[in-house]
Amino acid sequence: MSDSYNTIINQQSRWGALYTPLKPKTEKKAGLRTVLFISCNSGNLLFENLVRFESLYPEKLNIIGIVTDDPVDPFARISIKKRIWNQFLPEERKILFQRTIDASIRIGVPCYSGAVKTDYFREIFYKWNPEALLMFCYGQIIDIAIYGYPVMGSYNFHPSDLQNKIGGGSQPFQNTILNGSKTSVLVIHKVTDIVDVGPIVSVSPPSNICLEEGSYPSSILSLDDKITSVGGWMGVALTDAIICKKEKGMTGHVDHVDIDRLMPETIKTILQKPVIDDLNEKYEVPLHPLLNK
Repeated sequence: MSDSYNTIINQQSRWGALYTPLKPKTEKKAGLRTVLFISCNSGNLLFENLVRFESLYPEKLNIIGIVTDDPVDPFARISIKKRIWNQFLPEERKILFQRTIDASIRIGVPCYSGAVKTDYFREIFYKWNPEALLMFCYGQIIDIAIYGYPVMGSYNFHPSDLQNKIGGGSQPFQNTILNGSKTSVLVIHKVTDIVDVGPIVSVSPPSNICLEEGSYPSSILSLDDKITSVGGWMGVALTDAIICKKEKGMTGHVDHVDIDRLMPETIKTILQKPVIDDLNEKYEVPLHPLLNK
């Protein structure tokens, strides 16, 4: 029971629930109608940056719904044993999950944590009527009924060097290490039927993923934190590009965002520094210029 949202449990969702705010966002016609499929720290970082974007430019962006992993429900099929979730204790998973729900409710939009390949969710999704879909650290494979719906495209953020066929799938950091890579990147690609092989839209500058002496950190959470630290920045750049395309009266995916050209040298310098083998140290990069208004 919550004093800020309703929890709607429906057997058709298979697991999880739909969390609806008691004080929903005032409906507006302006802004790119955007839904986020996110979870964990990296997904929440993207969310936080886009919430700030919308607060500064309400006529440009309209976040209308959040879809997230449910790492608490034992029936949830989100590859929890393979993905980054397995690096967290059960209580930590619960906290991260609740953080996403609370953030969604705080801006007055619904949050869904059940199965997405169901008629039940499709009905919810189509009522949201999104123009764009952004996905970051999300645990279910979505089908064309979902990713093919937004007229401005569906995009996934993935923390490995997909352009060189490194780290696709549910264990990008482990696979990057097994490959012997000393650097890695955050990639944005178009969502397709096959996981992590859609056309690449944007690639971050390389992140040094080694300690000062050249070895890897003891926890892959250090790599996750560093590589995805630019996810919010890149999410703002992508969203701005989508909005610019929409404002020109065009539809369809954005094909390319030149992050290497757009991102300042100060952030690139941060990424080039050695990894810190201390989970209490968090990587923070300056906000995208659009958020410094």
